[in-house]
Amino acid sequence: MTELKTLPIDCSHREVFDALRSDGGVIVENLLDPSIVDEIVNDFAPAFAANTPGSKSDEEVWQTFHGATTKRFCGLAGKSRAWVDHVLLNPLLLAVADEFLLPSASDYWLNTGQVMAVGPGEPAQHLHRDENNWPEAMRPEAELTISAMFALSDFEMENGATVVVPGSQALDPTVIRGTEVSADEVAYAEMPAGSAMIYTGKVVHGAGHNATSAWRYGMHTSFVVGWLRPEEASPLAIDRETAASLPERARELLGWGSYASEGGGRTWLVDFEDAGRLFD
Repeated sequence: MTELKTLPIDCSHREVFDALRSDGGVIVENLLDPSIVDEIVNDFAPAFAANTPGSKSDEEVWQTFHGATTKRFCGLAGKSRAWVDHVLLNPLLLAVADEFLLPSASDYWLNTGQVMAVGPGEPAQHLHRDENNWPEAMRPEAELTISAMFALSDFEMENGATVVVPGSQALDPTVIRGTEVSADEVAYAEMPAGSAMIYTGKVVHGAGHNATSAWRYGMHTSFVVGWLRPEEASPLAIDRETAASLPERARELLGWGSYASEGGGRTWLVDFEDAGRLFD
């Protein structure tokens, strides 16, 4: 077993960038203040209570991937203003997205925001790369997506802390799903609540086995280059009235804004104009 680098909250952006280029993932401790964690957890409590474990898909591959005893839900911007202000607009997370996504895009938007609560006894998720969502666009020289897994409860090896294969971001951009690796190649994102593992779309990872009798609460937030379709259809989950109450940058990240390619055209328009004009 190996280890992921852990950085303090007062680390420089450059330290985070360097760790991501070296290992594909890095833990930043206490990225969220305990009071913010409590607020987000309270905001999500009704959704957690209303959700049942297991996948909503009829396909066996997704049933296995989602986990039979894991609860998942999205649409986080409509459930928690604290998530918008402190996660979606988190300065460090946006700085990482700027650094890794803007070299190949003029902007990016939310890929998905998800709560992933891994239930007692849940087997380890098969290892994968997040960029596998867009196999047609994968290329070695560019990142498509940047993610962060926030711990809403303490992440430990025993309760299903995320498994990561440091350095695997340098592998060829072929579809890697269900990859077998040796025990000495993997690291576990063990971290206290409020901390986050930031990682690239190329690094091989997956939820660990929860061998305890307690739930492990995690929260995933990721961005994708603006010229790709995201995993989550945020504008269908966040209505115009809710979007109007949010900061302009939050609206853009949630799909209530258009995309302009450098040297190309404009997309995601409303009557030939930028979608942001809906809020003028």
